[in-house]
Amino acid sequence: MTELVLLSGGIDSVTLLHLKHSEGVQLHALFIDYGQRAGSEELRAASMHSKALGVPLKKLDMAAAGEAFRDGQTQRLHVPLPHRNLVALALGVSYAVQIGATCLHLALNRDDAGAYPSASPLFVQGFNHMVHSLGDIEVRTPLAELDKVQVIELAIKLGINLQDTYSCLLGYAKPCGHCPQCLQRKKALQAAGAAITFG
Repeated sequence: MTELVLLSGGIDSVTLLHLKHSEGVQLHALFIDYGQRAGSEELRAASMHSKALGVPLKKLDMAAAGEAFRDGQTQRLHVPLPHRNLVALALGVSYAVQIGATCLHLALNRDDAGAYPSASPLFVQGFNHMVHSLGDIEVRTPLAELDKVQVIELAIKLGINLQDTYSCLLGYAKPCGHCPQCLQRKKALQAAGAAITFG
């Protein structure tokens, strides 16, 4: 059975990729460039891990859509697409069907659930209800019961080099250390006792 992981290059999705790979399933990964500032660095991290595991990685280029969403904005948002999980999952399901995958994995953790609507259990449940009408495919969130610190602890247990993940919203080669993603990452790494430098 083929399974597909939505891979962003961040700690959560990289951990999920390694977790599913350790289970010995036939695995593919999908990276979506939707015009996010950090797209190139995220892709670099995603490619590094998928290549190391021998997992085929497909990139979908939706950057023009992200740029179109920025038209008329008073400031350049880090994440241009509202409800990006809705877009990512829709594309993911379409690609899963193409490669014959019956399961699509999304790396949501427990801390994400209340952070934004398209990360809530209700959203995932509703999306799955719709997907089931299309055929034999399911969206799963294997990390949903873990908080960020627990995900990092799992990553360490799996032997993942967290230094080779990327979470900064600004997209610099060296993470800024001050954006919300960087601050969340730093706090979680410290809480998990991860013996690595922030960058």
